[in-house]
Parts: sequence; structure tokens; C-alpha cells
Amino acid sequence: MSSLRSREICNEYGYRLLAVESVDVQCSNFAYGCQLLGKIEPVAVIVCGPQGVYALDAQARPVDLDQLRQDMPGLDELLESECDRHH
Repeated sequence: MSSLRSREICNEYGYRLLAVESVDVQCSNFAYGCQLLGKIEPVAVIVCGPQGVYALDAQARPVDLDQLRQDMPGLDELLESECDRHH
């Protein structure tokens, strides 16, 4: 199962940075137990600041914020609550 999550990584100098990560967890059952595998990969960093809200990938290239909103349920509410005060 794969999903996206976010967490705050910085909140200083009028900027709030939110890391967006892909989390993939898989579980396999065997006769003598189970195996749990997990992987977390960076997707984007969302920057909330005086100039607005934008997202960058790991190579600092712009990421389509609208696409992130579609891929990550609840991101709109998170951005409203966490980033609106920076406008």
C-alpha cells in the first residue's frame, strides 16, 4: 500500500517548509511468520512564505501543486491551516 504524507521540517524566518513523502508498506505472510517492508521516499517540499505557496522536487524543480492536491487527500486543508498566515 502506498500513500503520501506530509510533515513540517522547518518554521523559521517567515517560511514554513512541509516535506511530502511517499510511504509504501507491504506485508507478506509465510508459514512461519510474516515479513513487513517499508519505504519512504521524498516527493516534494512545499514552501509557504510571503510570496505564496509553491512546491519543489528533490532537484529543486517546480512541482505542480494542483497535482499534489489531487494525489494527497487533505492537502488543501493542511495548506489552509498551516500556510494561510504567511500571505
